[in-house]
Amino acid sequence: MATQTLISVEEFLDLPEREGVRLELYEGKIIEMASASPLHCALQARFSQWCGTWIDRTGADFYVFVNLGFALETATVRIPDVSLVRKSSFASIERVRGALRGAPELAIEVVSEHEDAEDLDLKVRQYLNAGAFAVWAVYPKTRHVLVYRRSGETRDAGPGQFLEEELLPGLRIPVDELFLGLEALAD
Repeated sequence: MATQTLISVEEFLDLPEREGVRLELYEGKIIEMASASPLHCALQARFSQWCGTWIDRTGADFYVFVNLGFALETATVRIPDVSLVRKSSFASIERVRGALRGAPELAIEVVSEHEDAEDLDLKVRQYLNAGAFAVWAVYPKTRHVLVYRRSGETRDAGPGQFLEEELLPGLRIPVDELFLGLEALAD
């Protein structure tokens, strides 16, 4: 039986980028993820636009990031599709070769059709255990968003409903509008 060489967060973050390949690190093991589909990318853009517009309108204490790495544990780096980090704490967050140590306040994951439910569950728990207030798992095919909170509360927002978050007062995203006009991008 072959053994896999484990690597550190620093070694992982020093790896050269390869076009079309997305990598994460889990307990020292490299995880190669499928390239994002056009629908996945469009939803990333929609979420960052909604959150960015809300921040600009309200002056909220957040930055919005797309594909920023977070060193969650000793040998684990996760890269949420969209994340929100408080501006007021950003300067004091340790950086590890471009990634931030700890979790974002909000991690948004667009769930790929190739993503395993067990892996997604693990990722959600890692974000929450590392200090995230909430994680949104976005399901493009069924057009709904599962909201997981550090408190243990979960909520499902689907068609005809709004995505709201107590962390982000006043942000109210109509779930239907997230997917509006993206039908042609579905795989």
